[in-house]
Amino acid sequence: MSLLKQILSPFVEFEEEKKKTEEKQNTPPVMRAPLPEAAYVPPVPENVEHPLITGSNIAAPAQSQPAPASFQHTPAQPAPGLPLPEHQQYFEQLIDDANAKNPLFAGTDFKEFIDSKTDIGNITDEETRYRTAFNVLKRTGLTKEKLVSTAQEYHNIIGRDLNAFQGAHAQQYQREVKHREQLIQKKAEELQALTEKINALKKEISQISQEMTETKDKLNLKKNSFLLAGEYKQAEIQTELQKIQQYF
Repeated sequence: MSLLKQILSPFVEFEEEKKKTEEKQNTPPVMRAPLPEAAYVPPVPENVEHPLITGSNIAAPAQSQPAPASFQHTPAQPAPGLPLPEHQQYFEQLIDDANAKNPLFAGTDFKEFIDSKTDIGNITDEETRYRTAFNVLKRTGLTKEKLVSTAQEYHNIIGRDLNAFQGAHAQQYQREVKHREQLIQKKAEELQALTEKINALKKEISQISQEMTETKDKLNLKKNSFLLAGEYKQAEIQTELQKIQQYF
């Protein structure tokens, strides 16, 4: 139960709680999917790590949903224009972990506001929904300033994670693709000098080129999906910030 529900439950009976009680044995819990502005990501330093590439524990998701250690498997194809579910879940977990562990987010902040606003989604008027959630959470010490500052910090956390991912991805790309490009060049030179082996060398080049293309496709699919997931989450936060500025 969210903080908003805990505050209002003595006075308001939430429909979803009533239904959940009536269908407790038959209805599984429902997971909410995130929604989506693309953010500029500055250059990143070399030798950076990211759990989705290196398998390190930096900003890793919860143990119940471990991040894949490498890109050796072929990921499921996402719907057009959407990131992979595992990447959407990664950023949800990133926000959850920051909320739980980072002292900057102690007490009621942007995340609790969004959770509470979602709980009263049956209020169809958007401005009323925003104001209701905010006015109730003000009792816990939430202010507009804290709402805006913590939303921006969540936005920045995602930005830093995107930067780390791009740096680690570039290093992996260098390891798994660039050397194949260099190998092709070497084989092409051998082909000119050793015409008697031309057929065998052509076969090697074709095979290596195919491996390079497949690897590039896998890497680019993961990269594009991951960046898109982060951009969607940043856009979601940015939209909330605009509405907060508009309504408060």
